[in-house]
Amino acid sequence: MRIVILVCTNNQPGNMLQTLTSIARLTVPASTACSLTVVNNSPERVSAGEFETHVTTLPTSVLHEPSPGLSAARNTGVASVDADYVIFTDDDVSVPPDWLGNYAAAFRRYPEAAFFGSDINPVFPGADSRWAHALATAAPSCFARFRAGPRDRKIDANSNPKLYPFGANMAFRADALKHFRFDENLGRQPDGLVLSGEETTLIADMVAAGHVGYLVSDNPVNHLIAPARQTLDYVARYYYGQGWLQAKNAATSAKWTRLPDQRLSPVAALLFGLVRPVAGLLGATTLQVWIERQHAHFSGRAAAFHHRQPDSH
Repeated sequence: MRIVILVCTNNQPGNMLQTLTSIARLTVPASTACSLTVVNNSPERVSAGEFETHVTTLPTSVLHEPSPGLSAARNTGVASVDADYVIFTDDDVSVPPDWLGNYAAAFRRYPEAAFFGSDINPVFPGADSRWAHALATAAPSCFARFRAGPRDRKIDANSNPKLYPFGANMAFRADALKHFRFDENLGRQPDGLVLSGEETTLIADMVAAGHVGYLVSDNPVNHLIAPARQTLDYVARYYYGQGWLQAKNAATSAKWTRLPDQRLSPVAALLFGLVRPVAGLLGATTLQVWIERQHAHFSGRAAAFHHRQPDSH
């Protein structure tokens, strides 16, 4: 079995040192050939040698994708894959030594599956425990928090889309993945706006085409959240973009009734805006994060209904 680990980055190698170090410590199971592909999405070219310094245990190659955006980098990486399976993680993630082996076992266990995913645990370096708990609890999708469950779970057309895995810990059968593309209009944008959903949209397309996947139990990664993202401002920017995108997508649904939603979204944004200071004064951190999330979400929806382009909020 041939496996490629694919990591996209717009930073220099030193900024993803913890990711590279954890990948270097992976145990490669018998009858498995594994390599690392890094897609450099920064303006400056980086040689493979700069990454190989940190990962001496796996063959390493570096691709350069000058078009900004994570989806563009991922599409470039997928096009280069010559393997049976590709495993994705991010440049701010730490993986355990048995991560590769657990995925390889799942690939053999479910040969019919086209995609896989498992747990993502957000970690907030430098944050006090109360604030970290509030962020992870009240804004889980903002920090890619994901729970696969205690047992392997099949994902098909009858499954809740909320069970579709995220990019920090997901894998695909390469022959199936090459028929799909990550939407380059989604994902983190060069101007800082976050229009999430590029992974789950691709998986939804795969499911609609008849593919199935599996969530693999007990194969977690740690998602390291930089201090600059441990803020209410980042939460607001994320959910503003999510609300804007959801409203735009809803407009194409035959089941969607525009007028009530168009009228209620600005009202909801106003009401949540009015109670924002109260949660702050009370020191109710989890409530404060949740209210900020709702205010941003409905503000984004209201902007979409009034045909305004998304901004960084």
